[in-house]
Amino acid sequence: MNDNLVELRNISLNYNEVKALDNTNITFKKSSIHALIGEHGAGKSSIGLILSGLQKPTSGEIIIKNKSYSYLKPKVALSHNIQFVHQQFLLNPYFSVAENLFYWDKKAPFFSLSLPKKIQEIAKEYLNSLGFDIDVTKITKNLTLSEKALLAILIKIKNNPKIIILDESLDKISVEYYSKLKKILSSLRSNGSSIIIMTHKIDRVYDIADKISIIRNGKNILTENIQSLGKMQIIKMAYTHFTETPISNTHEDSFYHLIKYNEAILENLPVNLIVLNNDGILKLINKYFLNNFKIDSTQYLEKNCELLLEKTIKTTKNIILNQVTKENENTIFHLSICINNIKGIYNIHYSPIYDNKQKIGAMVILYDITEYDSLQRDTQLSEKLSSVGLLSAGVAHEINNPLEIISNYLTNIKFRYNDPDLLKIVNKLTKQVNYITKIVSNLQNFSNLEKVAAENTNINELIKEMIDLLKLNAKLKNIKIVFTELSENNIAYINENELKQAILNILKNSFESIKQDGEIEIIINKIDIYGVSNIELQIKDTGKGIDESKDYFTPFFSTKSNNGTNTGLGLSLVYGIITKYEGTISINNRTDKKEGCVIKITFPIISELLTIDSNL
Repeated sequence: MNDNLVELRNISLNYNEVKALDNTNITFKKSSIHALIGEHGAGKSSIGLILSGLQKPTSGEIIIKNKSYSYLKPKVALSHNIQFVHQQFLLNPYFSVAENLFYWDKKAPFFSLSLPKKIQEIAKEYLNSLGFDIDVTKITKNLTLSEKALLAILIKIKNNPKIIILDESLDKISVEYYSKLKKILSSLRSNGSSIIIMTHKIDRVYDIADKISIIRNGKNILTENIQSLGKMQIIKMAYTHFTETPISNTHEDSFYHLIKYNEAILENLPVNLIVLNNDGILKLINKYFLNNFKIDSTQYLEKNCELLLEKTIKTTKNIILNQVTKENENTIFHLSICINNIKGIYNIHYSPIYDNKQKIGAMVILYDITEYDSLQRDTQLSEKLSSVGLLSAGVAHEINNPLEIISNYLTNIKFRYNDPDLLKIVNKLTKQVNYITKIVSNLQNFSNLEKVAAENTNINELIKEMIDLLKLNAKLKNIKIVFTELSENNIAYINENELKQAILNILKNSFESIKQDGEIEIIINKIDIYGVSNIELQIKDTGKGIDESKDYFTPFFSTKSNNGTNTGLGLSLVYGIITKYEGTISINNRTDKKEGCVIKITFPIISELLTIDSNL
């Protein structure tokens, strides 16, 4: 059985004296995602243009269904259901999302620019069916780059293409959209389609593709299953000329010539890349790396790479530096790295550079997975909170019934008997029942995912009330509480009792972390987040600090010893309360040379929310 959908045989394409393609041979099969990798100008886009009928090759033939074509006219390409997403996104900037989705769909019986409501309804239904929540009335020129790229792709996917060509459009898609789009493309593949992607993002190639072709100087130098090639092999073949490095008598001269020979290519690779010699001295830092970390190459070149990592924690730094002595390629996953005060999560790939059989240096690439890691953690946390919320609701309901019976019996005993010893025991039991009731109440609040009775809450007054409640406890432990209030508008739209519960949980943690003799500083500021004024509440303590690798908002995670008094729900409750009122919360160690941690909470200011609502 022939699985070939389209085959290019000896295709050449000349632009005057420039050869874009040079006797290129490549086959695209059904039920595959085929990546084309190569530097700018290698000929990838030319292949897409020829397949879609937008460019006539100089020579060669195109084979589809055993029929040979010297040139696929656009109508012929469309008749074979070949769709091309150009890297420039051919969208009408003045059309709405809905209008762009259906403007070229002449077969749609409902299509008419005089029926915008109908178009909007069907566009919304189409996007929702794919899992995307985009305002279909939004004018296209006002979309983000990621939204434009997604729209351009969805226009073509709507026609269930047999072959779809994505010319660098996936590179512009955000992590959130990509995760959904990946499922759609995988579904197309399962239904027999061929998806051809041109991209510079090697990680996404490994994540989604099953075949890869490396295009270099207009030729297909290799087509292989993706599992058969390593990332560094791909980069070396597609972007560098290591195999053509001139031989030198000394290793230092050889390394120098290698760098000079490949400098133009290495400098423009779309990855964070550095090159070191055997002593760990930085010989090259490419532009992508310099831009991402906002550094000046003159500060680090010809110096030990340890200087570049001086802000990274010691254990992680040692893991990276130890790679310099290795003889083989290696990848280290999920490292927290700080360069020039810019923090992120990275996968590190180390690849030694050889001159003949002698190792002369190494190439190190940092793959940024910060956004992906953050999205994964948020998703996992949401799933945990949702599951534990349901469990908490059930447990609370089951406990409440016998608890009420016990409480009623204790009340009856109080009124019916005058025995002092018995009443003493009843009071102790009542106190324990009240404690259990409080825990059950926490479980119920934790499971409550809906906003309840939100109100205009004066943050200044609420904090003062909290301090007043805790001042005796603070005095006994010799803990000083300092409060810097906000002089202007400080009204947040949140349920006052829930906010009290959240702040009391935080202050309780601070008290237990300090134990004796210390300071808690509470500061209220006004900050702007995406153009909306927010109240920022900071609670700083001088306790023992935190382990920043832990997730303190995970249900049942407790920072305290297991003495039978802690449920591990404290910060999870706080997280649930804050986020359901459009707030944010974070916890980090202090950076002002004091031991301890700082918790930051933000809320939209009520006047700003009202302004936004009135404009809807």
